[in-house]
Amino acid sequence: MAGPVKRGAWIVNIDTLKRGREAALPIRLEFRSNVQRSKRCPMKPSLHIPSLLAGLTGFIAVSAAAPSLAVDNVIKIGGLLPISGPGSYFGVQDKQGVELALDQLNKAGVNGYKFDVHYEDSACSPLPATQAAKRLLDQYQPDVVIGEECSDATLAVMPVMDQAKIPLLNAGSSSIKITDPGNPWTFRIMPNEVMQGVDIATNAYKRLNARTAVLLHENTNAGIGNAKVFADTFEKLGGKVLEDIGFGRDVNDFTSIATRVAGLGNVDVIPTYTLEGQGLKITEALMQAGVVKGGGGKSIQLGTIWLPFGFEQKAGKAAIGYIRIVQFDPTDQRPLVRDFVSGFKSKFNSDPTHLNAHAYDQIMLIADVVKRGARDAQSIRDGLAATKDFSGVTGSVAFDKTNQNTKMDTVHYMETKPDLSWESLKWN
Repeated sequence: MAGPVKRGAWIVNIDTLKRGREAALPIRLEFRSNVQRSKRCPMKPSLHIPSLLAGLTGFIAVSAAAPSLAVDNVIKIGGLLPISGPGSYFGVQDKQGVELALDQLNKAGVNGYKFDVHYEDSACSPLPATQAAKRLLDQYQPDVVIGEECSDATLAVMPVMDQAKIPLLNAGSSSIKITDPGNPWTFRIMPNEVMQGVDIATNAYKRLNARTAVLLHENTNAGIGNAKVFADTFEKLGGKVLEDIGFGRDVNDFTSIATRVAGLGNVDVIPTYTLEGQGLKITEALMQAGVVKGGGGKSIQLGTIWLPFGFEQKAGKAAIGYIRIVQFDPTDQRPLVRDFVSGFKSKFNSDPTHLNAHAYDQIMLIADVVKRGARDAQSIRDGLAATKDFSGVTGSVAFDKTNQNTKMDTVHYMETKPDLSWESLKWN
């Protein structure tokens, strides 16, 4: 009589399989293990594979409603990150934050679980993101997914994750449509475009004494949405929007737009919603047109988290006076933040950015949910929904009924100084 054959966390009894081969439907069984085998205990070829496969055929039927348990006590995390395209800097910096978190967590594990991540390039665009999401689900079978950064890509992925019943944890997409109405499987740890837009418009009017504005934005859900919220809030407070200028991601020369802005006269603030590549070109064009402080003008550019740390050094003096939102303040003196900064410098020999930080927080939030008892996709979703007091390096997280983080302490303002360093404004 053949005895049980053990492989990782699975124990298969061949005799039982043979007795049941006529009673069940055939399926495709794929075993995945993230645990390396010891070189001192190599696998012995004692199992007759054709016999096992024959026994497996027709034996195991899996209910679609059955929970997908983490294999070998490993929580599998899918990463939908833009590795190519105009938002590729998001993916590069996100991966660094993720890898630091995994290094720290996997030293001891959490509740007996360790964490593994598999990345797919979602390219900051709807079609590539959808294709990447399907690859993740088909080939990696994650327990939870993080991403995307660009709102249009995230919106395209959401129904795919909803159908698969896999939680999607987002940190960088601002469109209100992601959580309003949203779906039960998508969560966002950053403030949405309404929360950000109201805050930045209010600060522009009250703290900067701005009374006129020109809006510059890419023609995407996030670009249009952020600009609209700023305009509505600013005008309600008593300000005036002189012009609203949208453009496609294929525009490379912003000379005519900068000249147009210069011709409008006194412009106090210029809220700008673009990715880094176009953002640099716009800022340089505004300097050359004499609009912003770096070019001898008086206008202050305002921005959101779309731009990475280091933007100032690339833009040079054109960035002087630029005020923008970031998700992370490296001058924060909380021990949690100091430990993160120290750990990041030790691993990567550089200072962490807000993109590094929000990716790190995504993984740490997942670990916090596992610590509270989550072990599969459904329980991770439920644990995220119950989160009310998570404290991360970017700030705190408390999800409302739409799975939107309600905390505003993840919004930090920074201003670029004449020496291209920046100052935390401590407005929130």
